[in-house]
Amino acid sequence: MTFGENRDLERVVATPASSGKSKRVNVNFDEVKHTRFKAACARNGTSITDVISKLVDDWLKENE
Repeated sequence: MTFGENRDLERVVATPASSGKSKRVNVNFDEVKHTRFKAACARNGTSITDVISKLVDDWLKENE
């Protein structure tokens, strides 16, 4: 695993939970799954970004 400009894992892990800055993350989904996900988010009045952010937060709580 490589961290690019964030090679120093200790420094990366020690970063505060929220720096106020955003980083873009690209994920490839099957087209049908993406359409279903986007529609479900719209039906629930939320955004894909908000759902993914919550999922990542929950995953980090369990795995850090």
